[in-house]
Order: sequence, then structure tokens, then C-alpha cells
Amino acid sequence: MAAMTNLPHLRAIQERYYFLSIRYLASIMIAVAKADPTLWEELDLRITDALTPVTDGEVMIQSSTLSKRIAAWIKELDPEPTPEPTPAKDYVQVTTTDEATYVRIKISGPNRLLLNDIITQLKDTDTEDSLPEALMAFLMEKIQLKITKYLFTPHNHPDQAWSPDYGDIDPEAYANATLVCAKDLDEVAGATEKSYTPSEKMKALIRARDGHCRFPGCCVPASKCQVDHIIPWAEGGPTAAWNLQLLCQRHHNMKTDGRFTADANGLAEIRWIGPMDVPAVTRPTGPLVKAMPRGIWGQVLRDRIQARFERIRDRALNKED
Repeated sequence: MAAMTNLPHLRAIQERYYFLSIRYLASIMIAVAKADPTLWEELDLRITDALTPVTDGEVMIQSSTLSKRIAAWIKELDPEPTPEPTPAKDYVQVTTTDEATYVRIKISGPNRLLLNDIITQLKDTDTEDSLPEALMAFLMEKIQLKITKYLFTPHNHPDQAWSPDYGDIDPEAYANATLVCAKDLDEVAGATEKSYTPSEKMKALIRARDGHCRFPGCCVPASKCQVDHIIPWAEGGPTAAWNLQLLCQRHHNMKTDGRFTADANGLAEIRWIGPMDVPAVTRPTGPLVKAMPRGIWGQVLRDRIQARFERIRDRALNKED
């Protein structure tokens, strides 16, 4: 608890409920330690707010998600932070024996994402070569790679970037990339598509809203998730943003075979019911999620949004009646 002296609000709720594990607290401390001490008070309030549920049965935010959010807050509050101590330099270590050559690489900063993209693209290349063979061909310039990435920037924060693979990222990571096309996801936010399979723009909207798998406790990134109809298509569930969510393969299967059921509200919060009949609610964490006010006004706004959502949902489900 001594380490939480500078975060009095967080310490108060922890001493009252003891709901955070040592590992969870450690991840918070590591993230906050990167901020200037003048920001600790504001970060304390934001962390406490993020840990405070807004609805019954809400699942607590994952420590990894909260750590990334703290990093984003620090960048927002202090665009020019105090320089961190110079980290160990990047390196490439090569050791050759009579049988093999071993390579060990450390790449930090924005380039670490580019290296991961290259390796991932080589691994997914439609070729009979193994990854080592494909890597050698790439190094010898026998293979040319074209890497396509989806980056999301909110209208109100064009200097921020979010990737379905990595979450919040430094825009400098792809500063030299060529912009192929720009799409405004607001165009499909209220649309209902006629086909079972969502359009690429609709999929992009759901990825940027949900952030990762919506099953309680799962953080599989958006790029590795499938888009699921909350109300099944076969039961009249439309292909609309309010009826879609991200699920990893495993949890998609668990919902499809009936082990868990899901229900959405107007704020895209998903209420899960499993074999123990205990509800668990997850909130979206992507960059398109708008912060909701707390208190009486927040509850009034939630009620209005929910009433509007129910009208839209009922009209869509009863359109053939």
C-alpha cells in the first residue's frame, strides 16, 4: 500500500474492497511511474473512475487495457513528457556454429511494430516456403512485401492512432506509409446492411468500437476476432452496428452452441449469462467509445439512449409484422 500513497483515491477503494490483485496494482504503478508527478492527482481520479462500475454485473477492466489507457492519458495531459532514461540500444546479435546461424534481434520504438508486421506478413504469405526460407528470400530481395494496415483516428483527436493489432500506437510508426484510402465510419454507424456478412466498413466500425473480444475477461485483439450477430441472423437479427460484436473463435463457438447468451444495450454494453446464471457485463474499449458523464445527468442520458435504442431495435425486429 505504501506505493499507492501518491494515488489516495485508488488506495481508499482498495483498502475498502481489496478487489485488486498485487499483479494488477503493479501494472498500474508501472504505468503511472512514467508520468510527471504533477499528473498523479488527475491520473488517480481517472483510474478510480475507470475501475468504478456504471451498471450491475459489470466486468472490471483488464489490467493490460487500463495500462494502455493510462499511457494514452499521460500523452494527452503532457504532450511533451519528461524524457525517460536512455534505454538499452537496439541490437542484432549473430552467432554461427558448424550447424547453424543464430540471430537475436531487439528493435524498440515504432520500428518494433514494423518488424512484427514484416514477420507476420511473411508467415501468412501464400507460399510453400517455411518462415525461415521466406525470411531469407525477403532478405535477398527475392520477395517483395506489401503490408496493408488499418489505422483509426477519431475526428476529435486526429493526432491519435489506434490499430486493431496493437491498440493505441504512436502515429510515427507508420509515418512513411502510403495512404491508400480514407473512410469515414460514421457513414455506417446507423446503417442496416442487407447481407449476412458485414461490409468491410461495418467490420472496421465494430473493431474500432469494441477494441477486442467482448467476452468477459478476454482481450484477444480486434484483428484476430470475428464479427458476431448478437441476435442471430437466422432469428431475424439484422446486420447493424447495434447487433454486432467482436468475438474470438473460442468464445464465438461458446455463444453459438448455447453455453452463453449475450444481450446488448444502447451503449453497446454486452450482458452475458452463462451456465451459473450469473450476469456479467462488458463495455467496449475501442477508440470510438465516447466517455459518459457520471451522476444523475449520466443516468438520465443513459436512460434516453436506451429508450432510443429500444425503439430502433424493436422497429428492426418487427419490420415484417
